[in-house]
Amino acid sequence: MMQRPVLANPGLFLLAAAAAFSLCAGYGGFGATASFTDVSDMNRVFTELNAEWKGKDTFRMKSPVWWVGGHGAGLVDNITVGGGGAATYYNLRADSVEAEFFGARPSFELGYRIEPFEHGWLRPGLALSGTAWVCFVHSRESFSDPNFSRWFYAWNAGLMPFLEVMGRFRYRDDNAVGVFAKTGYLLPVHGPTWYGDANPPEFSPDGFTLEFGVRFESRPRGPLRI
Repeated sequence: MMQRPVLANPGLFLLAAAAAFSLCAGYGGFGATASFTDVSDMNRVFTELNAEWKGKDTFRMKSPVWWVGGHGAGLVDNITVGGGGAATYYNLRADSVEAEFFGARPSFELGYRIEPFEHGWLRPGLALSGTAWVCFVHSRESFSDPNFSRWFYAWNAGLMPFLEVMGRFRYRDDNAVGVFAKTGYLLPVHGPTWYGDANPPEFSPDGFTLEFGVRFESRPRGPLRI
């Protein structure tokens, strides 16, 4: 027997939404993340492909890999529930071939806010993220040169325990702006799973991460009145 969804009762839905809005605070912002992952095999594969096209240079992609993105979350008492997204792009060149590296990472996270002082917090938590990336290596004569090109696609899923520290300045009774720094370690739980041409690099974005950025916080103006 099919169950009737909650949204079929608009009054109940509106009441729940009003209660959640009045009792919760929220925040959002943007920042940059340094991912200290091992890129040595990426350099090895790109260098071998350059030699295959009669090149002599070596690729020198360096760690950390930098990501930029945004995030947001809601707060119920001291529990935070939210998520975000980040992306990265690299263009790497050698004498015979050129490589484009694209990455995207959505994430969902749970945290617990600890406020040891008025103008900041500590927040331990756990994030679940998925990462997808594409590598395109091609001869340098033209981006679409049919003489030489290789495609590699991959994705994986991971868990990241983290610890965040944030300092904030309140500019109204219910709003604040702050800066934060978050450190964690991304642990792979599935993958990476590779597709595309043969002999892909052994690359995975797991490892130590450091994120920092700007955040805007909003608190409820008052209790719900029914």
